[in-house]
Amino acid sequence: MRIRRRGWRSRTRRPKRRRKVWIAVVIITIIALVQFVQYVERRMTGPIVHLAQIRVKQIATESINDAITAQVANQQQVGQLIDWKTDDNGKITGFMLNYSAHMKVTSETIQTVRHTLDEVARLSETIPLGQALGSPLLASFGPSIPIKIEPKGDVKVDLNTRRQDAGINMILVEVYLRVKTELAVVVPFDMESQAVETEIPVSYLLVVGDVPMYYYDSKGNPVGEGQADAPNIALPALPGGDDTAEPPATKEETVTPDGANGSGEPAGNTGAGNTSSEEPSNPDMNTGGHN
Repeated sequence: MRIRRRGWRSRTRRPKRRRKVWIAVVIITIIALVQFVQYVERRMTGPIVHLAQIRVKQIATESINDAITAQVANQQQVGQLIDWKTDDNGKITGFMLNYSAHMKVTSETIQTVRHTLDEVARLSETIPLGQALGSPLLASFGPSIPIKIEPKGDVKVDLNTRRQDAGINMILVEVYLRVKTELAVVVPFDMESQAVETEIPVSYLLVVGDVPMYYYDSKGNPVGEGQADAPNIALPALPGGDDTAEPPATKEETVTPDGANGSGEPAGNTGAGNTSSEEPSNPDMNTGGHN
Protein backbone atom coordinates (compact mmCIF):
# COMPACT_ATOMS: atom_id res chain seq x y z
CA MET A 1 0.00 0.00 0.00
CA ARG A 2 1.41 3.29 -1.11
CA ILE A 3 0.92 6.42 0.87
CA ARG A 4 0.66 9.67 -1.12
CA ARG A 5 2.03 12.71 0.50
CA ARG A 6 0.29 15.96 0.05
CA GLY A 7 2.48 18.50 -1.58
CA TRP A 8 3.06 21.84 0.05
CA ARG A 9 2.55 24.97 -2.08
CA SER A 10 4.21 28.24 -1.41
CA ARG A 11 1.89 31.10 -0.49
CA THR A 12 4.35 33.85 -1.48
CA ARG A 13 3.58 33.71 -5.21
CA ARG A 14 0.28 35.60 -5.10
CA PRO A 15 1.72 38.78 -3.53
CA LYS A 16 4.43 38.83 -6.19
CA ARG A 17 1.85 38.63 -8.94
CA ARG A 18 -0.18 41.44 -7.40
CA ARG A 19 2.93 43.53 -7.10
CA LYS A 20 3.68 43.04 -10.77
CA VAL A 21 0.13 44.02 -11.67
CA TRP A 22 0.34 47.20 -9.60
CA ILE A 23 3.69 48.09 -11.13
CA ALA A 24 2.25 47.61 -14.61
CA VAL A 25 -0.77 49.77 -13.73
CA VAL A 26 1.48 52.53 -12.38
CA ILE A 27 3.68 52.46 -15.48
CA ILE A 28 0.66 52.59 -17.79
CA THR A 29 -0.81 55.47 -15.78
CA ILE A 30 2.44 57.43 -15.96
CA ILE A 31 2.68 56.88 -19.70
CA ALA A 32 -0.94 57.96 -20.15
CA LEU A 33 -0.35 61.11 -18.11
CA VAL A 34 2.75 61.96 -20.14
CA GLN A 35 0.84 61.46 -23.38
CA PHE A 36 -2.03 63.59 -22.08
CA VAL A 37 0.32 66.39 -21.09
CA GLN A 38 1.99 66.28 -24.50
CA TYR A 39 -1.39 66.33 -26.20
CA VAL A 40 -2.46 69.32 -24.15
CA GLU A 41 0.78 71.15 -24.94
CA ARG A 42 0.47 70.48 -28.67
CA ARG A 43 -3.23 70.88 -29.26
CA MET A 44 -4.76 72.89 -26.45
CA THR A 45 -2.11 75.44 -25.53
CA GLY A 46 -3.26 77.82 -28.28
CA PRO A 47 -6.96 77.79 -27.32
CA ILE A 48 -6.13 78.05 -23.63
CA VAL A 49 -3.84 81.05 -24.17
CA HIS A 50 -6.42 82.69 -26.44
CA LEU A 51 -9.13 82.33 -23.81
CA ALA A 52 -6.77 83.59 -21.15
CA GLN A 53 -5.90 86.68 -23.22
CA ILE A 54 -9.57 87.50 -23.72
CA ARG A 55 -10.28 87.10 -20.03
CA VAL A 56 -7.27 89.20 -19.00
CA LYS A 57 -8.17 91.97 -21.45
CA GLN A 58 -11.72 92.04 -20.13
CA ILE A 59 -10.62 92.22 -16.50
CA ALA A 60 -7.97 94.88 -17.14
CA THR A 61 -10.25 97.06 -19.27
CA GLU A 62 -13.09 97.01 -16.75
CA SER A 63 -10.74 97.74 -13.86
CA ILE A 64 -9.04 100.64 -15.66
CA ASN A 65 -12.34 102.18 -16.78
CA ASP A 66 -13.82 102.01 -13.29
CA ALA A 67 -10.72 103.48 -11.66
CA ILE A 68 -10.32 106.36 -14.11
CA THR A 69 -14.03 107.17 -14.11
CA ALA A 70 -13.99 107.45 -10.33
CA GLN A 71 -10.85 109.59 -10.48
CA VAL A 72 -12.18 111.99 -13.12
CA ALA A 73 -15.49 112.39 -11.30
CA ASN A 74 -13.67 113.73 -8.24
CA GLN A 75 -11.48 116.21 -10.11
CA GLN A 76 -12.34 119.88 -10.41
CA GLN A 77 -9.83 120.74 -13.12
CA VAL A 78 -11.71 118.75 -15.77
CA GLY A 79 -13.72 121.84 -16.71
CA GLN A 80 -10.46 123.77 -17.15
CA LEU A 81 -8.98 121.42 -19.74
CA ILE A 82 -10.01 123.65 -22.66
CA ASP A 83 -9.26 127.34 -23.13
CA TRP A 84 -11.78 128.95 -25.48
CA LYS A 85 -10.76 131.74 -27.87
CA THR A 86 -13.36 134.44 -28.58
CA ASP A 87 -13.52 137.58 -30.71
CA ASP A 88 -14.59 141.10 -29.72
CA ASN A 89 -18.26 140.13 -29.97
CA GLY A 90 -17.85 137.17 -27.65
CA LYS A 91 -18.19 134.54 -30.37
CA ILE A 92 -16.04 131.45 -30.11
CA THR A 93 -13.34 131.35 -32.76
CA GLY A 94 -11.29 128.38 -31.53
CA PHE A 95 -9.97 126.49 -28.54
CA MET A 96 -6.81 124.86 -27.24
CA LEU A 97 -5.92 122.49 -24.42
CA ASN A 98 -4.83 123.85 -21.08
CA TYR A 99 -1.51 122.03 -20.74
CA SER A 100 -1.13 122.57 -17.01
CA ALA A 101 -4.42 120.79 -16.32
CA HIS A 102 -3.58 118.37 -19.13
CA MET A 103 -0.32 117.22 -17.51
CA LYS A 104 -1.93 116.95 -14.09
CA VAL A 105 -4.75 114.73 -15.32
CA THR A 106 -2.32 112.59 -17.33
CA SER A 107 0.09 112.00 -14.44
CA GLU A 108 -2.72 111.15 -12.03
CA THR A 109 -4.21 108.75 -14.57
CA ILE A 110 -0.90 106.93 -14.98
CA GLN A 111 -0.61 106.43 -11.23
CA THR A 112 -4.20 105.18 -11.07
CA VAL A 113 -3.64 102.67 -13.88
CA ARG A 114 -0.46 101.32 -12.30
CA HIS A 115 -2.18 100.86 -8.96
CA THR A 116 -5.11 99.15 -10.68
CA LEU A 117 -2.84 96.74 -12.57
CA ASP A 118 -1.09 95.78 -9.34
CA GLU A 119 -4.46 94.88 -7.86
CA VAL A 120 -5.40 92.91 -10.97
CA ALA A 121 -2.16 90.91 -10.70
CA ARG A 122 -3.26 89.67 -7.28
CA LEU A 123 -6.49 88.23 -8.63
CA SER A 124 -6.78 84.47 -9.05
CA GLU A 125 -8.54 83.54 -12.27
CA THR A 126 -9.18 80.08 -13.68
CA ILE A 127 -10.50 78.69 -16.95
CA PRO A 128 -12.21 75.28 -17.21
CA LEU A 129 -10.30 72.98 -19.53
CA GLY A 130 -13.53 72.15 -21.34
CA GLN A 131 -13.72 75.65 -22.80
CA ALA A 132 -10.59 74.97 -24.83
CA LEU A 133 -12.32 72.04 -26.56
CA GLY A 134 -14.84 74.37 -28.20
CA SER A 135 -17.83 72.24 -27.18
CA PRO A 136 -20.79 73.95 -25.47
CA LEU A 137 -21.56 70.75 -23.54
CA LEU A 138 -18.06 70.45 -22.09
CA ALA A 139 -17.45 74.18 -21.53
CA SER A 140 -17.95 73.97 -17.76
CA PHE A 141 -16.28 70.59 -17.20
CA GLY A 142 -12.70 69.58 -16.69
CA PRO A 143 -9.98 70.77 -14.36
CA SER A 144 -9.59 74.50 -13.83
CA ILE A 145 -6.46 76.02 -15.35
CA PRO A 146 -5.02 78.90 -13.31
CA ILE A 147 -4.21 82.20 -15.01
CA LYS A 148 -1.67 84.67 -13.74
CA ILE A 149 -1.54 88.30 -14.80
CA GLU A 150 1.67 90.31 -14.66
CA PRO A 151 2.12 93.96 -15.72
CA LYS A 152 4.57 94.24 -18.60
CA GLY A 153 5.91 97.52 -19.93
CA ASP A 154 4.92 101.06 -19.08
CA VAL A 155 1.55 102.77 -19.15
CA LYS A 156 0.87 105.36 -21.86
CA VAL A 157 -1.89 107.92 -21.40
CA ASP A 158 -2.95 110.45 -24.06
CA LEU A 159 -5.47 113.24 -23.55
CA ASN A 160 -7.06 114.15 -26.88
CA THR A 161 -10.12 115.85 -28.34
CA ARG A 162 -12.35 115.04 -31.27
CA ARG A 163 -15.17 116.94 -32.90
CA GLN A 164 -18.36 115.90 -34.60
CA ASP A 165 -21.30 117.73 -36.13
CA ALA A 166 -24.27 118.12 -33.80
CA GLY A 167 -26.57 120.21 -36.00
CA ILE A 168 -26.53 123.37 -38.07
CA ASN A 169 -23.44 125.38 -37.12
CA MET A 170 -23.03 123.31 -33.95
CA ILE A 171 -20.03 121.18 -32.98
CA LEU A 172 -19.76 118.67 -30.16
CA VAL A 173 -16.24 118.59 -28.68
CA GLU A 174 -15.32 115.44 -26.77
CA VAL A 175 -12.33 115.27 -24.42
CA TYR A 176 -11.19 111.71 -23.81
CA LEU A 177 -8.32 109.71 -22.33
CA ARG A 178 -6.65 106.91 -24.28
CA VAL A 179 -4.81 104.40 -22.10
CA LYS A 180 -2.37 101.86 -23.54
CA THR A 181 -0.56 99.19 -21.55
CA GLU A 182 0.75 95.66 -21.95
CA LEU A 183 0.23 92.64 -19.72
CA ALA A 184 1.79 89.19 -19.55
CA VAL A 185 -0.64 86.26 -19.51
CA VAL A 186 0.89 83.26 -17.78
CA VAL A 187 -0.69 79.80 -18.09
CA PRO A 188 0.83 76.47 -16.97
CA PHE A 189 2.09 75.68 -20.46
CA ASP A 190 2.91 79.03 -22.03
CA MET A 191 3.19 82.79 -21.57
CA GLU A 192 1.97 85.43 -24.00
CA SER A 193 1.71 89.21 -23.95
CA GLN A 194 -1.60 91.01 -24.27
CA ALA A 195 -1.99 94.67 -25.24
CA VAL A 196 -4.80 96.55 -23.53
CA GLU A 197 -6.13 99.79 -25.00
CA THR A 198 -9.19 101.66 -23.85
CA GLU A 199 -10.75 105.11 -24.20
CA ILE A 200 -12.55 106.92 -21.41
CA PRO A 201 -14.54 110.10 -22.20
CA VAL A 202 -13.78 112.93 -19.79
CA SER A 203 -16.19 115.68 -20.84
CA TYR A 204 -18.44 116.85 -23.66
CA LEU A 205 -18.71 120.48 -24.80
CA LEU A 206 -21.26 121.83 -27.27
CA VAL A 207 -20.22 124.85 -29.36
CA VAL A 208 -23.22 126.70 -30.82
CA GLY A 209 -22.67 129.11 -33.70
CA ASP A 210 -24.97 131.49 -35.55
CA VAL A 211 -28.04 129.64 -36.81
CA PRO A 212 -29.40 130.90 -40.18
CA MET A 213 -33.05 131.88 -40.57
CA TYR A 214 -33.51 129.25 -43.26
CA TYR A 215 -31.58 126.68 -45.23
CA TYR A 216 -32.21 124.39 -48.17
CA ASP A 217 -32.59 120.65 -47.87
CA SER A 218 -31.40 118.06 -50.36
CA LYS A 219 -34.45 118.65 -52.56
CA GLY A 220 -33.96 122.41 -52.78
CA ASN A 221 -36.83 123.29 -50.46
CA PRO A 222 -36.30 126.04 -47.86
CA VAL A 223 -36.53 124.94 -44.23
CA GLY A 224 -36.62 127.13 -41.12
CA GLU A 225 -38.44 130.06 -39.60
CA GLY A 226 -37.68 132.37 -42.52
CA GLN A 227 -38.53 129.89 -45.25
CA ALA A 228 -41.31 132.17 -46.53
CA ASP A 229 -38.74 134.84 -47.43
CA ALA A 230 -36.33 132.40 -49.04
CA PRO A 231 -36.00 132.63 -52.83
CA ASN A 232 -36.93 129.59 -54.84
CA ILE A 233 -34.08 127.74 -56.43
CA ALA A 234 -34.09 124.92 -58.95
CA LEU A 235 -31.60 122.13 -58.68
CA PRO A 236 -29.91 121.17 -61.96
CA ALA A 237 -30.94 117.82 -63.39
CA LEU A 238 -28.43 115.04 -63.15
CA PRO A 239 -26.92 113.99 -66.50
CA GLY A 240 -28.62 110.83 -67.72
CA GLY A 241 -30.78 110.68 -64.60
CA ASP A 242 -34.18 111.33 -66.28
CA ASP A 243 -34.98 109.30 -69.38
CA THR A 244 -38.55 110.60 -69.60
CA ALA A 245 -37.53 114.18 -70.47
CA GLU A 246 -39.05 115.52 -73.67
CA PRO A 247 -36.65 115.95 -76.60
CA PRO A 248 -35.86 119.52 -77.65
CA ALA A 249 -38.14 121.05 -80.27
CA THR A 250 -36.79 120.94 -83.84
CA LYS A 251 -37.48 123.46 -86.59
CA GLU A 252 -39.84 122.18 -89.25
CA GLU A 253 -38.71 122.48 -92.84
CA THR A 254 -41.18 122.79 -95.76
CA VAL A 255 -40.33 121.45 -99.18
CA THR A 256 -41.39 123.91 -101.90
CA PRO A 257 -41.34 123.65 -105.67
CA ASP A 258 -38.33 124.83 -107.58
CA GLY A 259 -38.14 128.55 -107.92
CA ALA A 260 -40.59 129.29 -105.10
CA ASN A 261 -40.23 130.03 -101.42
CA GLY A 262 -42.38 128.91 -98.57
CA SER A 263 -45.09 131.49 -99.33
CA GLY A 264 -45.57 130.33 -102.91
CA GLU A 265 -44.05 133.45 -104.52
CA PRO A 266 -41.43 133.10 -107.23
CA ALA A 267 -37.87 133.34 -106.17
CA GLY A 268 -37.05 136.00 -108.70
CA ASN A 269 -39.82 138.31 -107.57
CA THR A 270 -38.84 137.80 -104.01
CA GLY A 271 -35.29 138.66 -104.76
CA ALA A 272 -36.30 141.74 -106.73
CA GLY A 273 -38.59 142.87 -104.00
CA ASN A 274 -35.88 142.45 -101.43
CA THR A 275 -33.43 144.36 -103.62
CA SER A 276 -35.76 147.27 -104.19
CA SER A 277 -36.70 147.44 -100.55
CA GLU A 278 -33.11 147.34 -99.33
CA GLU A 279 -31.94 150.20 -101.64
CA PRO A 280 -32.89 153.58 -100.15
CA SER A 281 -34.36 156.21 -102.47
CA ASN A 282 -32.00 159.15 -102.91
CA PRO A 283 -33.60 162.21 -104.51
CA ASP A 284 -30.23 163.83 -105.13
CA MET A 285 -29.05 160.99 -107.25
CA ASN A 286 -32.25 161.07 -109.35
CA THR A 287 -31.88 164.83 -109.84
CA GLY A 288 -28.33 164.41 -110.94
CA GLY A 289 -29.37 161.86 -113.51
CA HIS A 290 -31.75 164.26 -115.13
CA ASN A 291 -29.12 166.87 -115.29
